[in-house]
Amino acid sequence: MSEPAHRSPSNLAAAFFADGEVRQDPETRSRYGGYFVLGTGLGMGLLLGGTIYGMTGSVRGGLYWLVSAIVYSALSLALWKWVLPRFGDYAPGWRLAAQAVTAVGTFAVLSLLVVEAHHSVFGLGSGSILHPYSGPDRTFEISADALRSGPWVFALIPILPTTIMCLIGFNQSWWRIAVLEDRQEELRELAIAAQLAALRAQLNPHFLFNSLNSIAELVRSDPERAEECIERLAEILRYVLQRTQIDLVPLSDEVRIAQSYLEIEQARFGDSLTIETKLDDKVRGALLPGLILQPLVENAVQHGVSRKAGGGRITIEAGVEGDDIRIDVRDTGVGIDLSGGVFDRGVGLRNLRERLTRRYGPRYEPVVESEAGQGTSITVRVPRSPSV
Repeated sequence: MSEPAHRSPSNLAAAFFADGEVRQDPETRSRYGGYFVLGTGLGMGLLLGGTIYGMTGSVRGGLYWLVSAIVYSALSLALWKWVLPRFGDYAPGWRLAAQAVTAVGTFAVLSLLVVEAHHSVFGLGSGSILHPYSGPDRTFEISADALRSGPWVFALIPILPTTIMCLIGFNQSWWRIAVLEDRQEELRELAIAAQLAALRAQLNPHFLFNSLNSIAELVRSDPERAEECIERLAEILRYVLQRTQIDLVPLSDEVRIAQSYLEIEQARFGDSLTIETKLDDKVRGALLPGLILQPLVENAVQHGVSRKAGGGRITIEAGVEGDDIRIDVRDTGVGIDLSGGVFDRGVGLRNLRERLTRRYGPRYEPVVESEAGQGTSITVRVPRSPSV
């Protein structure tokens, strides 16, 4: 599989993270989460501290809010890492309630301690919860110069802190999410490709086994026909080997290989098996997954025409239907029992369904119609390619 074009975010992320990987282990998640929380606290502290300094000119007041914001964010990180995860086994509602009570109680205690520490360091005038201010009224004066420069101060103060929060939040959180989603999509594509390859590998031996059985019956009774059938089988095997690395093939190639298989079966059944092909010229070049038709015609032979006295006819018809290419394989055989899941009884049809639904979605599951004694029709649709 070629390298996806959307790998560039991963490369950029590798340049940002020191270890070159976006890891998902708990230790790394905690470290990156810590950067985000502490960076947000620093940004908020700078914003609040700068605002206080701009309003009052007090360096002490600005530092108080800066340090307080960092302390609060550090405690938030501690809660994230060691406390809140302890409620992980609770039911969602109880978990959220327990975490909320714990966080409120913890920050309430911290708030009390921070205010009292500020009072202890800067004195009675700074205010205290345990020792409320008891002096006279105080008046604060803001100079005319401060008022004139105020709009510039409040316009410039948010720039640095919000830039810090934006960059840290993006690189440690949102970008990591984008990178992980990018890799998840790549893994999903690889998984689908591996599943389709496994399904194709299951199908081929099953097809080969049935074809060899048909040829074996002709070796003694009709050696020349057996030789022709071997040539048809060789053509089919070449097709399979050549298409191993090709995901989509033209419909015309699929029809040709299906006809080669039917010719092998026709050599065994003789005139009791007739073949009819109705292929719209518009869809001959339509692309579809390889070996889609083969299990359909095989089912028509094995479970339809071969079981009916006097044989029957198999018709392959393809054309355009709306935004899709519609392919019908019909037989005039004995019909099949539709109860119990037609696609769960054999390898070929089961793989056909799996390949189509995995690639195109559930709406492209094959449709089977059958009537006892009259025959069976299986309809396959694939999205119409732009050139069709």
